[in-house]
Amino acid sequence: MGNLQARRASVLLALVALVAALMIAIATPAPTAGAASSTGTVRGQITGPQQTAPPLKMLWFTQDWRYLGQKKVRYGIYTINLAPGTYHLQFVDQRPSYDLTKYAPGDVTVTVRAGRTVQANVHLARGAGITGVARGGGKVLPGAKVVAANAGEQSFETKANAKGEFAIGGLPAGRYSVFTWDRRGTWVDKSAWAGGLKRGQVRNVSPRLRTRGGTLLVDLRFGQAAGAKVRQRVTVTVVSKASGQWWSARSRGDGTVTFHGLYPGRYRMVAPGVGSYLPQDGQVRGARVRPGRADLASTFVWTKRGAWVSGTVVDGADGAYPMTGVQVLLFGRDGTRLGETRTSGSGRFSFSGQLTTQTGLTVVALPREGDNGWQQGVEWCMFTRAQRGPFAVTTGRGTELGLVALPRSTHRDQPARCLPTPPAAPEPEPEPEPEPVPAPDGAPVS
Repeated sequence: MGNLQARRASVLLALVALVAALMIAIATPAPTAGAASSTGTVRGQITGPQQTAPPLKMLWFTQDWRYLGQKKVRYGIYTINLAPGTYHLQFVDQRPSYDLTKYAPGDVTVTVRAGRTVQANVHLARGAGITGVARGGGKVLPGAKVVAANAGEQSFETKANAKGEFAIGGLPAGRYSVFTWDRRGTWVDKSAWAGGLKRGQVRNVSPRLRTRGGTLLVDLRFGQAAGAKVRQRVTVTVVSKASGQWWSARSRGDGTVTFHGLYPGRYRMVAPGVGSYLPQDGQVRGARVRPGRADLASTFVWTKRGAWVSGTVVDGADGAYPMTGVQVLLFGRDGTRLGETRTSGSGRFSFSGQLTTQTGLTVVALPREGDNGWQQGVEWCMFTRAQRGPFAVTTGRGTELGLVALPRSTHRDQPARCLPTPPAAPEPEPEPEPEPVPAPDGAPVS
């Protein structure tokens, strides 16, 4: 049973990491308003067995469950405008986690067509619940964190009261494990198995933590030689290979991160991208936590670098003159802005970070913002935007765009000396020599 729980917790952790990444790097939500010709409307009524409609939160996702946005819903009615396509709408009861009358989340799938309105009603049902008392070292654990995790990659969290008592309501039907964290990080143990729960069913599970937790200090490094410390502050998660439980902590600026109250054994880490290195899930080298002791000789290394793009912006009238302080934007195939930077004194620019293999990228260079296009090149002149693309990038490799020429403007305020030189008129081709006319028969030839 323990191995099954560990596998489920590992699956759950993948969801936790995914949600964290989405909340850190989330793109602009799908449009919720727009002209009738480009969007459609979805509306409906939300009902349930209780007379009063509770406060709800509506989340919407793409057809493949990529998160797009969320908003509050009141009075049991919702409406939203979306671009044409298929979406999942999810409704989550916002009452406290300890309320055992709380509804389980409800989903509905809708297909939106431009200029049309579709009605999709949702019926919510009372969720399952788990209650209990958290104990560690033979005593109750006030303020302990308790998480119910199911095999469907969902987790529901609550906090024990001063007597160690807890309740988690609003659970979807499913099979659950209960993970418990001692607030002080003194006691740990494997998860408690709650078994299968049906809607409206409540089960009492009292987790007991009987093992002293250990401490793990991890050196965070990047690069193939693992020689560079990660100086930026980043939140990372370690997962126990023995119990499947996870702990998250924020690193310090010295390239280390410390975890307290860990279950004994070895660990792997789930980490977001740092700098130009991509997110990574892998082993913590040398990690071996022991009860009540500290492991200070562990390392985690980011090894997979993203793609990068570079180039040089120059005066369109003379490519030998670099343009300083030019704003450079990087766009994806769908028009999403992926990055922004400014050129250096030598006109150089570079984009890196979480870029992976893709095509259809475009770079746009703009004169210095606020100067109405005035910029120093060969002369102090007015310039207009330049665009380069589409082009492709490959994970782990650089793409050099070379010279990006910033054209000079033909605006009426442009000084004459700065006007683009018109191309020279082509020289006229010489007229062909007339062919000699043959003399008539018998005439003398001169």
